[in-house]
Amino acid sequence: MQSQEIHKQVSIGCFNEVSSLLESTSRSIEDNMLMREMAHASLFHWLKREDCEPSNLSIGLRQISRVYSVLRDGRAAMKYALECISVSNDAALSPFLRGYACEAAARAARVMKDSDAAAQYLTEAQRCLAEVVGDEAETLKADLDSL
Repeated sequence: MQSQEIHKQVSIGCFNEVSSLLESTSRSIEDNMLMREMAHASLFHWLKREDCEPSNLSIGLRQISRVYSVLRDGRAAMKYALECISVSNDAALSPFLRGYACEAAARAARVMKDSDAAAQYLTEAQRCLAEVVGDEAETLKADLDSL
């Protein structure tokens, strides 16, 4: 199999598995470790793909941040959230992706018990949400409401 096909399969497969683990309410310690490492593996394989775009980086960085938030590692979650914001803003990505970048930072700030930062990032995410329509708006709103 060609390396590009391997990178494609692994980037998508790891991303989807992490998404499933994030939704699980009964993860074991081993599941948490697997979830964390697969999130990094997914982004690694995206970075190796010839068709990698800034939107893919934003999505991958946001997923890593979310994993660290779920694992209660606020510093790591914020590191990846800030990188996600930077990629999203530098590439002038859609309000949906910029909103999710800010959502990740708000979530990380909450884990770190920094309510001021969480409120600022949430406000910015809500500004982005105002520009999003359709199903994407509902999806982002639901995640913002969960904060």
